[in-house]
Amino acid sequence: MIRRRKHQLPRNNERGVTMLLVVVAMLSMLGVIALAIDVITLYSARSETQRAADAAAIAAAKMLVDMGVTTDPTATVPTAAQIDAATRAAQGVATKGVIAGQSIQTADVTLTFPGASTAAFIVNPRVTVTVQNTNLPTFFSRIWSRAALTVRASATAEGFNPSNSATITGTTAVPIMPRCVKPFIVPNCDPLHGGGSGCGPTVGTLFDPATGAITSPGVAPGGIIGEGFDLFSNCGPGPGGCTPGLPDASPGGGGPALHYYPAVMRNPTPISCGTTVTLPAVNQLSVDTTVYPEGGGGPAQSGVECLIHQTGGSGMDNLLSGPPLTYPLQIEVGNGHPLNGSVLAANDLVTTSDSLVMVPVYDGVATPGASVNIIGFL
Repeated sequence: MIRRRKHQLPRNNERGVTMLLVVVAMLSMLGVIALAIDVITLYSARSETQRAADAAAIAAAKMLVDMGVTTDPTATVPTAAQIDAATRAAQGVATKGVIAGQSIQTADVTLTFPGASTAAFIVNPRVTVTVQNTNLPTFFSRIWSRAALTVRASATAEGFNPSNSATITGTTAVPIMPRCVKPFIVPNCDPLHGGGSGCGPTVGTLFDPATGAITSPGVAPGGIIGEGFDLFSNCGPGPGGCTPGLPDASPGGGGPALHYYPAVMRNPTPISCGTTVTLPAVNQLSVDTTVYPEGGGGPAQSGVECLIHQTGGSGMDNLLSGPPLTYPLQIEVGNGHPLNGSVLAANDLVTTSDSLVMVPVYDGVATPGASVNIIGFL
């Protein structure tokens, strides 16, 4: 009888190999997942930093324009006050944000002003804002290094000037010529500061008639920035009741007031400081004597109510004028704001509004047929 023996190859050396492969695969997957988590954290932090830098740069550029950098024909470099205001505006906006759950600090925001020592800066001011976080929290990357990670982003914004005045040499033309000004014209009278003017011996001027400079620079109550007063038309009831006469500044409502005239633009040419305006005249800025601005339901009243999104004294945006004033100037969203209920809510604080207007200021006595000079803008 023949017996067959079964031969089995020994496999003792393969025991545990599968387990080892599983462990290696799991460790590799954990490493990839850990790397992905930290990469996503860095990417998210970079995006948050860039958004903060973008917003801060825009706020700084806007503040440079608001502070008059582009409207002084005699300026060659920005003033320390203008640079300081732009810096505070950028820091104020940037510090409202967070990076990886950490609040942005004032020290994390730095500004540079490219070309600030050149004449071109006054025409088109640029500002570069850099925001950084030098202690970015990470998770698994600390296995390889205990050093804190830094995320940094920069943004540059420009106060664009559409007047092309940078190419004009040998002139003292004001760089920016405002367009689409509102159909009002107000006298060069400051109801809050004395000194004498065409409005009376106890009323000051908004702009120096000789130089065009702001008579009372600075923040209210000592300066004109943030100054509040009421506007009343210098017109009688009914059509034809708005006859130009000596401008005055008189108390109205709860505080000082300026009298103004309704005006119409009969020429598409933009108004600039130094423009001579004849009242009335053809093809120039003239007083419209057919409009009674304070007439109920009239076009002037309806236009103003549409501008400020309110009727009956409620719903409009409110400028928080202090004291004290803060930069950038804070505007409280009203119920009538077009973005209320969507991206904004009532009483939210913003730094701009579509209710902001620009009106020309004239110097001189606005008698019929007399010429007056546009000396500035409010």
